[in-house]
Amino acid sequence: TLQLQLGAGLPRGLWLDVGCGSGGIAASLGAFADRVVGVDPESWERWKWYREQFPNIDFWKGGHIDLERLLGHESCDVVICNQVYEHVDDPVALLRSIHAVLKPSGVCYFAGPNLLWPIEPHVFWPFVHWLPRQFAQRAMRTLGSKRAENFDASAWTYWRLVRTFNEVGYNARSAIHARLRASATMTSSKIFRIASRLPKAPVNALMPFAPGFVFLLTKSG
Repeated sequence: TLQLQLGAGLPRGLWLDVGCGSGGIAASLGAFADRVVGVDPESWERWKWYREQFPNIDFWKGGHIDLERLLGHESCDVVICNQVYEHVDDPVALLRSIHAVLKPSGVCYFAGPNLLWPIEPHVFWPFVHWLPRQFAQRAMRTLGSKRAENFDASAWTYWRLVRTFNEVGYNARSAIHARLRASATMTSSKIFRIASRLPKAPVNALMPFAPGFVFLLTKSG
């Protein structure tokens, strides 16, 4: 997606994967960057294997509040924040931490779910994310769902995200069309192939109602 959107303007340097989990995405980025660092609140066994296989990739344990301390102010050329914002207690603090480590010329790939989409993507239940959390979990348990304890995500609307981006100090542009094109090349799904051929303008216009968001964030001013 970044390649399709930025082309030759995609910087190398230091790339950061925030909330990297077991490290698969961070490991896949090594070919595009001089150095990749994955940061996650917990350590994963897979990190050791990735470190051994890819000498320019490293993983550090820490939360988003630790980013500037771990990496330094305005140190990162690219930041990946993929499906993370909905899992943190304070998404605004997450965005401020990314802003602090992002270079003035850097870019952040930001993706996550949409509150308005009727299916909650982590538990695959309809409408439960529109209800108070404890009430939704009780209802899921009552109906026999074993996924109730995994329901810990809190998505936002498109408009709330864009407003927050502006308040924190980002310029945000949609990258959902590029994401569809990238998905069409990686999968055999007819849906992605058809969607990737649609004109860019209407696809971007429909993003407030899409299952999820994809933005490229740069520093404003």
